[in-house]
Amino acid sequence: MKRFYIIIVALATISFYGCNGEKENHSHHSEDIHNHIHENEESHNHTNESEDAHNHNLAHADEHNHSHADIHEDKDVVVFTHQQSENANLKVKKIEYTPFANVIKCSGDIISSPADAVYIVAPTSGIITFGNPYPVDGSVVNKGDKLFSVSSSNLQDGDIAYRTKIAYEKAKRDYERAEELVKDKIVSEKEFSDIKVEYENAKAAYEAVNGCEGNGSAIIAPTEGYISQIMVNNGDYVSVGQKIAMISKNKKLLLRANIEHEDFAHLPKIKSANFRIPMIDFLYKLEEMNGKVLSYGKYITHGENFIPVTFEFHNNHNLIPGTYADIYILTTTEKDVLAVPEDAICEEQGLYYLFVALDCEHFRKREVSIGESNGDMVQILKGLNSGDLVVTDGVHQLKAASRKSVIPEGHSHSH
Repeated sequence: MKRFYIIIVALATISFYGCNGEKENHSHHSEDIHNHIHENEESHNHTNESEDAHNHNLAHADEHNHSHADIHEDKDVVVFTHQQSENANLKVKKIEYTPFANVIKCSGDIISSPADAVYIVAPTSGIITFGNPYPVDGSVVNKGDKLFSVSSSNLQDGDIAYRTKIAYEKAKRDYERAEELVKDKIVSEKEFSDIKVEYENAKAAYEAVNGCEGNGSAIIAPTEGYISQIMVNNGDYVSVGQKIAMISKNKKLLLRANIEHEDFAHLPKIKSANFRIPMIDFLYKLEEMNGKVLSYGKYITHGENFIPVTFEFHNNHNLIPGTYADIYILTTTEKDVLAVPEDAICEEQGLYYLFVALDCEHFRKREVSIGESNGDMVQILKGLNSGDLVVTDGVHQLKAASRKSVIPEGHSHSH
């Protein structure tokens, strides 16, 4: 019997060094997988240090030998060599219990922020003419660019902008002449004061119409940004103060989410949100974009059965207003939850799987039950244990290998 135990210990030792023998050829990536597995084994070995060392080693050797035999018979185990792992950039993560926010999944869109927009208004009444280049929605503009002009030359009252210009020029000449005459006491201080007031009023009126050209009053961009909305057509009559266009700086945007009325009770618990845009493989996190909750509706959108929730965020990624988004609204946080990255999960015929590392070259395909997703991590309800080493990168290559074969015949674990 003693000889039998010695043989088992020897086999376990050979197997262990076989898994770690190619130290010279392993990449940093392969070492990372080995370190995860080694740390996991050490954690397991130190959980009961009061056991008799001899009995513990024998039990561990017997367990290792038994599991190694089981590996070769298990159809859910995939062999993936060190070289394959390196080529696939395969990575594993030790899964522990972690806080996880409850999620409300919904859809919505990105819109311009009113706080980040400037309206252009007509400085005078008249017929509006679009500038050259022709301004359209989405046009990029710089501060001072001429966008439109307004002319009243063909109206009954005549060209207001032109009349304002003439009045300004006359008032300016009178003021400059009075400045010289008041020095010689030819014009009294009171007369000079009246002339100065007339000049300043005429100047203010002239500047209000932004100067005058042959085709009317020029309307220039007060700030840089892009035209997000044009509210008139070329040739329309506009009244003084009427909104003509809106310029958005695009530095801040709004995320407008449409939540179903069944989730109304969760609205006060909303903390933040993540979102994805179709055709872009990236998760946007409001907490990384200085995002905040602006408001949530106290009403249901007529005919749509939705409640609007609005977030504001800094546009760090040059996003475009009007873009559709899949949104993950984060509410209160639960503790003691097992969660894995979304990329770690495979789906086949409506079932979900993970790959769990058994050792350096063997990975078990394990079915799991999933819970909520925040767009980044997915809660695992069943099928995963704390401390399991889950493959997070290289999953597709492992999945492809699992389809080819489980364990090639004649494969030896020792090297």
